[in-house]
Amino acid sequence: DTSTQIDGFEKASELNWKFSKKDPWKVTDDVFYEGKSSLMSGIPPGSATDVLGKSLYSNMTLTLDNEILDDKAKGKIRGGAVLTFRIKATDALMWPISAFMVTLNDEIVLAPPEIESGLKAVSTIWERNKWAEFSVVIDAVDSSNAKYDIKFVHVANPLKLEKLPTVPAYLELYMDDIRLAPFISKNDSLDLITSGSDGAKWKENSGMLVATSDSMGQSNGHADLSCVVYSQLGGRLKYELKTSTQGPFDDLAVLFNGVLQDAQFGESTNFEYVQIEIPRGKVVVTFRHRKNPGELTAATLDKLGAVKTDGTNKVKGIELWARE
Repeated sequence: DTSTQIDGFEKASELNWKFSKKDPWKVTDDVFYEGKSSLMSGIPPGSATDVLGKSLYSNMTLTLDNEILDDKAKGKIRGGAVLTFRIKATDALMWPISAFMVTLNDEIVLAPPEIESGLKAVSTIWERNKWAEFSVVIDAVDSSNAKYDIKFVHVANPLKLEKLPTVPAYLELYMDDIRLAPFISKNDSLDLITSGSDGAKWKENSGMLVATSDSMGQSNGHADLSCVVYSQLGGRLKYELKTSTQGPFDDLAVLFNGVLQDAQFGESTNFEYVQIEIPRGKVVVTFRHRKNPGELTAATLDKLGAVKTDGTNKVKGIELWARE
């Protein structure tokens, strides 16, 4: 990972932070992603029932410039950088009870989808008690006076509704692990890491990376091959695949930031060329060999008949063509 942590809230920050006078974010050691502390939103946890007809905000702004970008990204700035951070809500962040948004120089860059549509339906923004990572692309301006104001907004009752849905919602919101990473270029190599369930891994063999279902002792499992990509404009992931898998017994899945993008199975005679579009920002790309991805019972699998493939995936020539 080429990112550098620029703030973990373990000590007085050297960065240019500005906090709202009312209900400001503050340092806490009750919850943290790593280290011993994080920032907590200033909105009182029980405010969901006390803001009918009005909105309550807790804002903070981080101001960066080109010198900071280049220093924190290890002198590798090429037109900007990717800012990443982690957020955790003690209960599911529920729209329209509360929302979390980010703006860059007053332009919204991260918000619930309901913000644009104005919908009032209840929807979960992300899981309760789970740290979620987000990224913002900072496009650098070639000027010594350039400033980048990243504003983090936590708001209760963003639509100022007179009546809120009767769902449980506690408004504690935490932030930790602020990082900067330089953009990847066409000539940068990908740092591939393998991991999996019960020690299952991809193995290198004659210039190929190979994963097999036989290497997994359990009735279901997976072997991952992952890399982290930071891109300014997105790009195209390219690789060659030769598979001998049979659904639903096994397959090859491709995930971006843990979200399934593609799944393939079949019997390949030769390597096949595959390419997938990658969005801008931070993307964790994972090639996942999956054994019994549906976690079907042995009895159900037996009813499907004999497996006619080797349960093997072979991948080579993995590269990213980043737009610049």
